[in-house]
Amino acid sequence: RRLQKRKHPRTREDRAGEGTEGATIMSTPLATVVQPGKAGELGFSWVAAEGEQVCKDGTWDVVGQQMQILSVGIQPGQTVMLEPGSMMYMGPGVKVEANCDCPMGCCARCLGGEACAIMEYTNEGSRPTYVGVTPSVPADILALDLAQYDLIHARRGAFMSSMGGGLPGFECEANPLLLCCAGFGCCRQTISSETGQGTAFIQATGTVERKTLAAGETLVVDSYSLVAYHDAKLWVRPVGSFGACCCSGEGCCNTTVTGPGTAWVQSMPWELFRRHMGVVVQLDKNGNIKSVS
Repeated sequence: RRLQKRKHPRTREDRAGEGTEGATIMSTPLATVVQPGKAGELGFSWVAAEGEQVCKDGTWDVVGQQMQILSVGIQPGQTVMLEPGSMMYMGPGVKVEANCDCPMGCCARCLGGEACAIMEYTNEGSRPTYVGVTPSVPADILALDLAQYDLIHARRGAFMSSMGGGLPGFECEANPLLLCCAGFGCCRQTISSETGQGTAFIQATGTVERKTLAAGETLVVDSYSLVAYHDAKLWVRPVGSFGACCCSGEGCCNTTVTGPGTAWVQSMPWELFRRHMGVVVQLDKNGNIKSVS
């Protein structure tokens, strides 16, 4: 018998996100929060994107499963903020400007791990248009609703883009123990919105999970794996015994985050990924390549 293929009609989600006048924002299943297996019972959620649901109005969409693309629709007069070098494509009618707003804004971004300038992409045309954004490293994109998370504490350089409000800043760490052992260094990046609205997009490498912490609940995490947290208390604790500190591969301390609040963790921190992908070239006494490992 000759087998016939059944043609599946396009779903509502497939057709969602269509803009007007040629501006189309694709919609994918990644704009949801998925709870695989029993992880949801433990308070963990696999995060693809959260905040405003793109399938409802097509404002933005995260495309792909790894090293994703953020596709943002820009209405006339609207501005989207990007970190330098993250623009992948854009439509006509977009004016690009560099905002240095010296000295405070420039210094705040630099101390938070960003470039001194932030790029502004403004739609100066009369029709909706779009811009495509990619992370500066091989990473996934995490969308955060700033109406829900008013002040986000993140790793230096985590900020990627924002729309409707949300700018990167910094905060200094005065506690020597946290400064040396929490994995964030002397300065942490902060992301907030003066209007209390908007969406911020940060980058994280590997698989990203969100942990909702109840009051008094503590999450112990590898110091490099903590991407960001909100409303929680940051602290550190010893890895274990002296033998564990020497042999566990975790260093002397783990980072702890105590609720109530929210924490986001990543499976492959960029620092470790870069270290594993490094190449060692050995030269002989004449300067010739001896070996590559």
